[in-house]
Amino acid sequence: MQPGRTSNRQRATAVDVRRRLRNGGAVIPHRESILARFGIAPVRTLTDYRPVFEPRSFASSPAGRYSGTISKAFTLIELLVVIAIIAILAAMLLPVLATAKEKGKRTACKSNLRQAIITVHMYSNDYQDKVPDGRDNLDGWHAIRIRSTTYTNMIEYTGNFQIMDCPNYTFGTQPRYDGQWGYLIGYNYLGNANMSQWNTTTPLYWSSPRKTTESGTNFILADANHWGGGLVMAPHGRNGPCNRNNSTFIRTGANETPQSIGAVGGNVGFLDGSVTWLSLKKMKSRYASSYLLYYGNW
Repeated sequence: MQPGRTSNRQRATAVDVRRRLRNGGAVIPHRESILARFGIAPVRTLTDYRPVFEPRSFASSPAGRYSGTISKAFTLIELLVVIAIIAILAAMLLPVLATAKEKGKRTACKSNLRQAIITVHMYSNDYQDKVPDGRDNLDGWHAIRIRSTTYTNMIEYTGNFQIMDCPNYTFGTQPRYDGQWGYLIGYNYLGNANMSQWNTTTPLYWSSPRKTTESGTNFILADANHWGGGLVMAPHGRNGPCNRNNSTFIRTGANETPQSIGAVGGNVGFLDGSVTWLSLKKMKSRYASSYLLYYGNW
């Protein structure tokens, strides 16, 4: 064979190589076949392998649908679906969290009442078993107000007047102190009430304790489910206090009651030191002032 010319065998081998290169297989052993025919041991390199699928360019893809890689971005519809799911979960969880928070406040309220009853007994030990006076500075009685001297005495014995407020109870912009009447508190205080004007035959009547030696089942403190005289308040609704303008102490021109604004119940403290949660259905409406203007539930 003349130099520079190829034999039929070499031409066939070249055609075979081109055919195999066009085939697109996972591994192309063409060079190995060629080298083996000439008795040369093949040396493998990374270039001996071709990918099964080659990335397609945007220009070569049908209608430009593919960019060469799989997109991982959210579509607008997917994003809206995720937002809707989050909103639904929030709507389901927020009431549950509010209910759990309210249960915690009711427990803290019970603790406050127990401490307040202990304070009443500490005071009575020094004053011939008498409970702290619940009347105001003018000797009238309104369950959510106490006279200035009683306020001072309670501070002296407890060192923490916050126990006289339900954790749910807020006064908003209402001042707590009035020089004529005394101090507002966040509970109904039921000790030594002025009962002189009460009708003893009505269901509203009840007996206010004068001494701690009286029946242990008599009421001494209760949550301020309270209404009348342009006021209404309900510290315990289903998911928290029934507030308006961030205040539990609500002034109203309507004939509203704790039940009508969402009250579900409250804690009631007794002379024996026990505190019980009662639903509003188990409570009774009672006189909450000496001048037949305010009423309460306990």
